[in-house]
Amino acid sequence: MQSKSKMWVLLSAVLAACPSFACCLFGFVTLTGSSTYEVNSQSGQMPPSMGLLFLCLGLLPWLLPAGVWFFTRRKEAAM
Repeated sequence: MQSKSKMWVLLSAVLAACPSFACCLFGFVTLTGSSTYEVNSQSGQMPPSMGLLFLCLGLLPWLLPAGVWFFTRRKEAAM
């Protein structure tokens, strides 16, 4: 049963890592002030606070593997 637990934690970590890496990278670039936007005919520089938001949102999906690990370990301990 433990191998299934490890497989699910690894799978959830990989699924969480791909989009969160892109979001963290975009947040870091925006936080440093080197990101611009263009909507229709308007353009400008994105505020660094948006970069901090994207950085935090990029780290949030890492709670998924931690939750999977916690709940699978708790289920194994009850058996």
